[in-house]
Amino acid sequence: MATFTPAERVRALPPNFWGAMDREIARLSALPGPRMIDVSKGNPDLPTPEHIVAAMQREVADPVNHRYPSYAGRPSVRDAVALRYREDHGVALDPATQVAVFHGSHEGLMAAVLSLADPGSTVVLPDPGYPMYTSAADLAQARIEPLPLTEPGFQPDFAALERLNAARALLLNYPNNPTGALATRATFEGAVSFAERTGAAFVHDFAYASLGFDGNRPLSALTVDTERTVEVQTLSKTYSMAGWRFGYAAGNASVIDGMKRYQAHAFSTMFGATQEAAAVALAGDQSAASALVEVYQRRRDVVVTGLQSLGWDVFVPEGTFFVWVRVPGGGDAVEFAARLREEERVAVAPGDGFGPRGRGHIRIGLVHDEQSLVELIERLDAFMRRN
Repeated sequence: MATFTPAERVRALPPNFWGAMDREIARLSALPGPRMIDVSKGNPDLPTPEHIVAAMQREVADPVNHRYPSYAGRPSVRDAVALRYREDHGVALDPATQVAVFHGSHEGLMAAVLSLADPGSTVVLPDPGYPMYTSAADLAQARIEPLPLTEPGFQPDFAALERLNAARALLLNYPNNPTGALATRATFEGAVSFAERTGAAFVHDFAYASLGFDGNRPLSALTVDTERTVEVQTLSKTYSMAGWRFGYAAGNASVIDGMKRYQAHAFSTMFGATQEAAAVALAGDQSAASALVEVYQRRRDVVVTGLQSLGWDVFVPEGTFFVWVRVPGGGDAVEFAARLREEERVAVAPGDGFGPRGRGHIRIGLVHDEQSLVELIERLDAFMRRN
């Protein structure tokens, strides 16, 4: 069989940091012994609310949805996005020109970067940050400029990039993955000022838009600026719809237009029934989404209280469904995670996968019931007592 060399843009992509770990988790899970508690991922374990499932079932049966839909996204779902922004954030959007729909926020973020960045241009990415930001910049063959998120609050240090005069895109993500920090208004004002100075578009990943704890509603970047800002969201976390693959972008019309143009060539259209069910999720009763926040906050409290009782250095997350923890004793996070998997059948995400500033940390996902999270703390305690 002939062997073909991938294109340079593909060869330049780094190995998937999580791939080897996933294979190891699968191997250990198949062995006799305690069950694996896998908190390395952000895959919601709670079911999609029943009224959304019912809407999908109804729409699947409608022959109208058995045909190709428009690339533009249906008016019903674009109107629902605009409604959610108006009611939740006080932001007025034109659904025709300022909203685009995608197969998940991952695709939307990829579209934002690849429609903005030319080869050799600069893309500013948070450190620590979600790994796919780097993948998107690499596929665009752009130059990455890391933007440090500094403790204690994990807000961007724009002063560190004072020398940078030009960029095509600035990416931020709040509520933040991996740290769980919320953005302040000053953070977004600083981002807009930085974007204006460098000529960049500000792309905000708002994947955890609903997940703010202790009564704090996460701030939308569009409440601060719509002139040069685009915000990307997903239904995965807010409505436990991770497997449905529905996301959207909203904001600056010219950036949205470029993202839609890219999408029309790189991807196909989205199943009409999914769009209509997404419209029901966004425009309908939001009580189920509020209830999810309460569940994740209880889980956060179980894990944070448990880790603090063990003497661990924990950043108490203000949002998301992750807990960001410094490895006890300042050890190597990759080695720590490997030994924890092997000895206690507990899988955590080493912070190294989130960039240089993630080293020495682990991320714990709150995607298990409270009983499992209590058991997680017990296994961590046993592990530390032996080591």
